[in-house]
Order: sequence, then structure tokens, then C-alpha cells
Amino acid sequence: MNNIKEIQTRLKVHGFVTGPVDGKLGPLTSSAIVAFKVSKGLSPRDYVGPITLAELRKDPGNRVAPPAAADEPIWLRHARQEIGVTEIAGKQHSKRILSYWELAKLPFRDDETPWCAGFVNAMLEDVDIKGTRSGMARSFERWGQPCGPLKGAVAVLWRGSRTSAYGHVGFLTGKDQYGNLMILGGNQGDAVNIKPFLQARVVGYRWPSGFNLDGSTAEVVVSNGQVSTNEA
Repeated sequence: MNNIKEIQTRLKVHGFVTGPVDGKLGPLTSSAIVAFKVSKGLSPRDYVGPITLAELRKDPGNRVAPPAAADEPIWLRHARQEIGVTEIAGKQHSKRILSYWELAKLPFRDDETPWCAGFVNAMLEDVDIKGTRSGMARSFERWGQPCGPLKGAVAVLWRGSRTSAYGHVGFLTGKDQYGNLMILGGNQGDAVNIKPFLQARVVGYRWPSGFNLDGSTAEVVVSNGQVSTNEA
């Protein structure tokens, strides 16, 4: 394993949460390494070899996790802290993902069940906003109040086809230079991260009931343009 402090620093540059830069391979750093490697198509292990280190040292094409602005909605600021959480392959399950199910008041106890709705519900419930309390992504189509593409809005997308029951859900953080939506969500390549999504997949934007629609419009951020295709 290479210098842990350098690895933690580079992971933060790429938008992955590691906890403090303390030179210790703790659970957050370990999860962040795995999530980073998965995002690069590498094996899901917390070992950093020459190939992984070379990827870490590159300038990130996606600047997906800038520091949260003080005026961002509280649920979005909360969700940013989860970037880097990832599934565990095999029979073990991520304890953090299991905690999402509990926060969301849903009965699932694994990290194989599609958990994008569990993540969004958990982030809302943890700041005392009632979610849909459903594991279905498209349950958010009628949740809260409709809104435009505001930063922090819950973006509801179709998956498979617009008329199917399947979907994806996450928080809008911005748009990239190609016009894609930058969405912070769970179960995006088996992890919590921010990825580009085609605008054509959106079926609606929603905002919590009782909150003024005073959010800022989604800002433009730099992306590699590789839109998400894996949220199952």
C-alpha cells in the first residue's frame, strides 16, 4: 500500500469521502478506495497499486464534489457526506447502506436490493423530512411538490423505459458542459457518487412540502460526459 495520506488527499480531490487525512486506513478510506476503483473499472478491493495510484494522480475529469455551499438545502449538504459509500461484494453487506434502510423505515437488510430510493429517503428522514417510505424510485413522482431543476431537487428518472415501473432517483447538484444532469445518488455503479445523466430520462423534479421553492438553479460543472447506465 502506498502513502495513505497521499491516497486520502487524492481521493478527496476526486470527490470521495475519506474522513480526516490522518494516514490511517480506516473504514471510510477503505470504502472510498473501493468506490474510486469501481468508478474506474478496476477490481473492488481496498488495495492501491501502481495502476490505481496513477488514476488517483490524474486531474479528475468530473469535479463532482465541490465543498457544499452554505446556502445549499440541508438534505443535499447531508447527502454529500455519503459520497464514497459502496456495496460490499459477496455475502457481506455495507453497514452504512443497511443504516439507510433503517433511516428510510424500510424492511430490507442487504445491499443487493436496489437502494437508490432507500438512500434518498434516508437523507430526507435524517433531517426530519418525511420521504415516501417506499423502496420504489418512482414513488417520488408524487412526493412533495413539483419544481424545476433546482439545486437539491429530487430528480426522478425512468429506467428501462418511460412507461416501466422501474426508475432511479437522486438529488440534482448541477449540469455539465454537455447539458447532462449531475445527480448525487445511491446505487450508481453500486456506490454513492455524483454522475452525469441524460435529461431525457427525467420524469419530474420534486421539492419537500412546506419548503419554499427558493433554491438556486443547477450550476454548470465539468464532467467527462460518460452518462450513468448502471443503477440496478
